[in-house]
Amino acid sequence: MSSSVRWYAGEGAKRWLAYSGGLSGSGLRLRYGFDGWQEPIGEVALEQVDSHLAVAEISGSEGHLALDCAITDGSAWDNNRGVDYRLWIRFDPLDAHLHVSGEGAGALGIRNLGTAMASAGMVAGISSWINNQALDRVDLRAASLFPLVWVRPGQTPIEDVRKRLANSAVGLKLHPTVDDYPADHPGLDRYMELAERVGCPVACHSAPGLADPDHIRRLAERFPQVPVILYHTYLGPYEGRARALAHALEQPNLYLETSWCRWGVVRGLIAGLGADRILFGSDASIDGPAHYTRQPPNVEGAETYNQGLLELVRSLDPDVSRKLMGDNARRLFHLNGNADRRS
Repeated sequence: MSSSVRWYAGEGAKRWLAYSGGLSGSGLRLRYGFDGWQEPIGEVALEQVDSHLAVAEISGSEGHLALDCAITDGSAWDNNRGVDYRLWIRFDPLDAHLHVSGEGAGALGIRNLGTAMASAGMVAGISSWINNQALDRVDLRAASLFPLVWVRPGQTPIEDVRKRLANSAVGLKLHPTVDDYPADHPGLDRYMELAERVGCPVACHSAPGLADPDHIRRLAERFPQVPVILYHTYLGPYEGRARALAHALEQPNLYLETSWCRWGVVRGLIAGLGADRILFGSDASIDGPAHYTRQPPNVEGAETYNQGLLELVRSLDPDVSRKLMGDNARRLFHLNGNADRRS
């Protein structure tokens, strides 16, 4: 069976951790540290509640941001396939930019995405794939994933988009670079009109060329009631991110997403635009199960997501952290009425 580590609603104000997975028995122990395995490292016995669940009381979490851990039965380890488990203490993070191929294997398979999300403490996410039908093979609800409908102007049947939005999809996904069209293509208008009627956002890959922020702004100007998210803010040199920020300041339905941005860049975006229109995302699991932890560092060759997030959250006001790490996405995609935490 797949493993999971999560916070458990114990009695009173005590903080409890729950483990379900491949290890069980009376000898289970939890090895843990805070904020990136900083010393001192703790170890505590897990109490087996039933055949699929063991719990442990966690002490010493005050003043910390996240707990990192692994489990042992004395002879074997469950360390989430080598990338460990993380639980955030102040909030329940949601990754606003994920991909899952619908295949069981490969870097973008559902198992690898689940491993990656557990290593970063992501409790839910917004997912998309180039083939909408592929997502039909995935139990998205069990994986705490909310799908986008991938749209190609002139190719994607509008009725299929309508049906998916009426079923479980929470927005539209545009990728002008992969699908070879400018982001302000007039063929997108019928899909944008549908998004406006439904009240859902549209996420658009942002990068040099066809997906330049200038194109995306023109699309957003034509549909000022539709929230338009610039995925990556801009996947390229910083001048593009600066232009994306300038467009967002002038066009109130533009939102910025942070995948592949270093934490210092994200801080600058928050300082420039404010906290309400910026969403954390990672593009997982492009780098497979170690997406958030990969070495050498995968964010501009300087930091991992897990390292950068600790620095970023530590530097922000708690309310700003909660907005960035999930609240903004939940509001924008209308998820507050959905159960995006699975027990």
